[in-house]
Formats: sequence, structure tokens, C-alpha cells
Amino acid sequence: MNISKGMCFAEEMKKAIKHRNWMDEMRAPSRCYEEAREKANRTWTTYEQVNRDYCPDDPVYSIVNAGTALSTTADWLTMKSAATGQGRVLELIIGGEATASAVNRIGFGQLNATLASNSAITPEKFNSRSPAAAGTYGKANTSALLAGWMLVMAFNAFGGFIRWVAAPGEEMYAVNGEVIGGRSLSGVSVCSSTMIFEEL
Repeated sequence: MNISKGMCFAEEMKKAIKHRNWMDEMRAPSRCYEEAREKANRTWTTYEQVNRDYCPDDPVYSIVNAGTALSTTADWLTMKSAATGQGRVLELIIGGEATASAVNRIGFGQLNATLASNSAITPEKFNSRSPAAAGTYGKANTSALLAGWMLVMAFNAFGGFIRWVAAPGEEMYAVNGEVIGGRSLSGVSVCSSTMIFEEL
């Protein structure tokens, strides 16, 4: 198999894995945060094996912010792509830990490229052979929103959760130093959150 055919084969395999993940969540939604995390780990470990075998420059990682109150002025998770690279968000999981009913609305979108008050989070690899992530990742960034939110979701943090899975072609991208992040639009409940992303 020549290199170009191998790359095309790998991209088709990756697209099929993403499509299956998206369809599985539509047909049988996760019932809790832990089940969502288990499904995500199974999916992206398989996906990352394809990367290691055929696309070693496309590693998959996750960042986690556990047991932290949401904020309307600071991000719960942030990604800034490398200056000459790009990243795409494959999946978001947010689980509420409130002790009483509390509706929260969260947004995810592109922010000013200059990070402010960002607290770094080291990405976890889905495969031990992957290189260290090239971008900058963290939480508590307060830089301004550049345009409208790309994604807005609401949930009851009293045991409720969200698992957002990007269908193939619907991933959110950050390119050449761009920043995307999530922030509360309403509500400041304690939550645990996970972002799964791929660097390209």
C-alpha cells in the first residue's frame, strides 16, 4: 500500500469510527457521566490506534476539569492551537454535581487568542506512543468571546449531564493559535468536564 492510499484508507476508517460513535449516542444515549466517559474511552482509544498506525501526526488527547464550579466570566475548559498547527474538538462531556436542582446553560465558542488567567492542564494521551500535545490547554481563561457561541447547551446539574459528540465534518476547529473554550452563560453549579480533541 503506497503512502497516499494508506492515508485515504486511514481517513475513511477515522470517519467511520466517528460516525459510529455519533450514531451510537443518538440511538442509545449515555445514562450517566461515567457511562459517557467509558464510551468515549473505548471509541477514542480505537481511533487513536488508527492514528498511530497510519497518521502519526494526528494524536488524540483529553483534558479534564473535575469538581469545579462553572463561571460566567472564566472558561471551564480551553484549547489554544499551536502557532502553526490546528486542533479539532471531537467530544465534550459535562456532568453536574449539584446537591439540589440547578439549571445551567453553557456555551462553547471562539475566544480572543491572547489567553488571560489561564490555568494550564496537561493533556492525557489516548496512546502512550503519541507525542506531547503542541497546543496550550487549560481552564479559567477570561479572554473575550470573538463572535457568537458555536454551541449552547443546557442541563440540570443535579445529576444531569451532557455528552456532545461531533458528527463527521461537524468538529469545532482552532487553527494557528486560535482559542476555543467553554463558559457558563447561566448558572454556576459544580461540574466535572472532559474535552476530547485531536491535533492535526
